[in-house]
Amino acid sequence: MKHSWVFASLLLVLSEGTYILHGEEPCSAALREMKLPVKLKTRGKPRRARWEQVDKMLTELRKNLQGATCEFKFEEIFKTDKEKLYLPVTNNLVRTVSEAALSGVPIFNQLGERIGEYIGRVTYNRSGGLYVTKSYTLYYFQFRDTQGKIQSTGNRLLLDDYLVRWSDIKNRVAVNFFD
Repeated sequence: MKHSWVFASLLLVLSEGTYILHGEEPCSAALREMKLPVKLKTRGKPRRARWEQVDKMLTELRKNLQGATCEFKFEEIFKTDKEKLYLPVTNNLVRTVSEAALSGVPIFNQLGERIGEYIGRVTYNRSGGLYVTKSYTLYYFQFRDTQGKIQSTGNRLLLDDYLVRWSDIKNRVAVNFFD
């Protein structure tokens, strides 16, 4: 009897911060605990996922799986019943997802017009300014436009100015945590 109490206590200690519940793998437990995949809420024409929801889920996933070894496809994190749907390419998405997840994917503007192909992420360090001593890193991306020229989204806040088709990325590995 004493051994089962010690074992249960050990499982509880191991579960804090890594989602190991009763010997369950942290990745599977995270899917269950976070109720993934979540149904994407949409807005606008063309239909696009709400950037707030996408950013929130990616941030929570990263936070909950710190130190775990996991890999998730977009369709394991998000789901939709819409055939034609776009996902916004936000700064957080560019920062969080693997480079391979977006590599070579067609990029669209807010009107759903193809404007190029994703090349890669770019980081930009910004100082806090006169009153703040900490600096922070912004993530944005470059793409090859339809004329073959490399374009940058610049170091501004990306919300849903740039889009990718759900059908192009749903089967790709979105995040892999190998810390």
